[in-house]
Amino acid sequence: MQILVILLFLFCLAFGRAYACPQYPQPALEMGKVTLSSGNSSHQFLVELAKTDQQRACGLMGRPRLADGRGMLFDMRPAGPAYFWMENTPEPLDMVFVDAEGKIIHLERNAVPYSRRKRGTDRPVSAVLELAAGTIEQLKIHVGDQLTLPWK
Repeated sequence: MQILVILLFLFCLAFGRAYACPQYPQPALEMGKVTLSSGNSSHQFLVELAKTDQQRACGLMGRPRLADGRGMLFDMRPAGPAYFWMENTPEPLDMVFVDAEGKIIHLERNAVPYSRRKRGTDRPVSAVLELAAGTIEQLKIHVGDQLTLPWK
């Protein structure tokens, strides 16, 4: 599976958004709710659920800024390394990487719009939550905090 993810990433890199995201920007996806527990605080987000390869490849490309309390949750099961980039994404994002139990294992803050710099981790990731840039700092989210996943 890891090789498949790497090959998909390289293919998308080579052929750009036209192949990776044929409906650019992609239409709104199925919605779900997640709860992020950080310290003594709990925060709920309404998220679009990116479940298929195509939905994950398109992500938030070409989309306007996320509203407060909104995001996109990428289902990365089965767990494996996960890397994202910001090509064709016009707004900065924060990224929250979680393991199979929903424990936050990696954070990326203020990802630069249109950047091809890969962001992520080699650790096994089951989901990635993308939020408006600044959310991690504002809500004081840390590695080790917990995200309740909609499929748990």
